[in-house]
Amino acid sequence: MKQFAVFGLGVFGESVAKNLMKEGMEVIVVDTDERRIETIKNDVTEAAIMDSTKEEALLAIDISRVDCAIVCIGDNMEASILTSLLLKKLEVPKIIARANSEAHRQILSLIGVDEIISPEEEMGLRLARRLSSTHILHHLDISEEHTIAEVLINDNFVGKTLRELNLRSRFGVNVVGIKKKIPHVTENGENVFIEKYVDFPSPDDVFEEGDVLVMVGSERAISEVEKFIERGE
Repeated sequence: MKQFAVFGLGVFGESVAKNLMKEGMEVIVVDTDERRIETIKNDVTEAAIMDSTKEEALLAIDISRVDCAIVCIGDNMEASILTSLLLKKLEVPKIIARANSEAHRQILSLIGVDEIISPEEEMGLRLARRLSSTHILHHLDISEEHTIAEVLINDNFVGKTLRELNLRSRFGVNVVGIKKKIPHVTENGENVFIEKYVDFPSPDDVFEEGDVLVMVGSERAISEVEKFIERGE
């Protein structure tokens, strides 16, 4: 079983810790605030009230035993940097750290942090994408170069097939699934729709009204597909 250490129990850090526990992981949480530790101590494997910028404190909890440390300290850039630096020195295998500014991100990168995240920035970007897109329902970056998106088709696609649209050759995207709405009558005689997911659809599957394409490609390519849907060419 993997072991994780979460440093900083703000809203983000607490959420990370609790969700890792739900996934069956072992989680150690660390914060200087006794009240935060008291709130979460029964929901995690271990909880420690300590200053993570002190090397002796990290040694006391044998931090090198964890598989991954997540530095969620958001309100104190100095503490975030010092904690990350010590974790690197103590040879924690993987370090993920939260950055609140570009300067913070650059320093964490220079230290050698394995993964740097900016939750507020990423959520803002996702919201902006969703609000500005007519057809993109959900959007998730899975690497620096690849995105997975759920794209709602319109009447321009209804009755056509993947072979006809040739999305892979035209735009470099791969359609890995289709979400379909299937009419269904309940025991009470109510007409409803149930969702059916088609894995790796055939090139000759015909698109129907309400279909949602699950596709993988670059952000630019998926944006071009959305424009293509609008044009209906």
